[in-house]
Amino acid sequence: MSFAVVDIVTGSTHGIGKAIAESIAHHRKNATIHELSSYRLVLVGRNEERGNQVAASIREETNIDVIYETCDLSEYRSVLTMKRKILQDDNNNNVKVGILVNNAAECPQQQQFVQRPRKMSDGTVVLQRLDKQFASNVLGYHFMLRAFSTAFTTSTRVVNVASNWAGDMDLNDLQFERRRYDNDSAYRQSKQCDRMLSIAWAKKLRHCKVNACHPGDPCTVLSRALGYNLYASVPTRQFIDRSGVIPFLCGLDPSGDVISTGSWYDGSKEPKKDRFASSLQTVEALFDECESYCVEK
Repeated sequence: MSFAVVDIVTGSTHGIGKAIAESIAHHRKNATIHELSSYRLVLVGRNEERGNQVAASIREETNIDVIYETCDLSEYRSVLTMKRKILQDDNNNNVKVGILVNNAAECPQQQQFVQRPRKMSDGTVVLQRLDKQFASNVLGYHFMLRAFSTAFTTSTRVVNVASNWAGDMDLNDLQFERRRYDNDSAYRQSKQCDRMLSIAWAKKLRHCKVNACHPGDPCTVLSRALGYNLYASVPTRQFIDRSGVIPFLCGLDPSGDVISTGSWYDGSKEPKKDRFASSLQTVEALFDECESYCVEK
């Protein structure tokens, strides 16, 4: 059976996500993919005007099919709606995901809350108040994996962008209701969660590769919000390609494909020992917490 392939990059309208999307596009344009009937790169973000501009720019540079989708990744139902749209092929082909890069994140200076449906242990659904950074940076990754996992194959490569600036997770206070909120601690917690979710998903999706990586240290909107990398250069496709880690984890490195899954990479093509992998019980507890927010109706 022939099938169409989509690559998806979230948070790809600027910064690191845009650079990653450009790198994927340039790698794909030079590849001969005999078994594919069609290919499309999907950019996901929140700013439609900027997203369409980036898609048009990549399309013009590479001559590949690039589209933009607006989605609130912190809402599972919004992700499901986007999934149905992306995986609908005009030629009735079986659409599969080649690469999924989870990158979208935010870091508000002042704490913000959103309400999301949550399924409780007794089966009832309640509206839960969530810290917005947790909802976007953590649940957003989980929702994309949960929604699109039905379209993964043995060739699928999932890359969760997860900084080495990670830690401070409190499983009993993920929403910073008891702790004093500061955007730095909330960001560090979210990146620890993303690295732990990579471990959990790798165990559940044994037919494909799921890894996390530190993307480097350029100057971005998010890094400036945290007060870091203020004098570094902005991320570009060349920045991503020079490091080579993300193309490698995406299966686009001609010198070899990634073998590991559930690993964390920090600047090289060799996986690092992740200190957050020591407690699998905590990893599973976090996974179950995120699963409780996968409410379809």
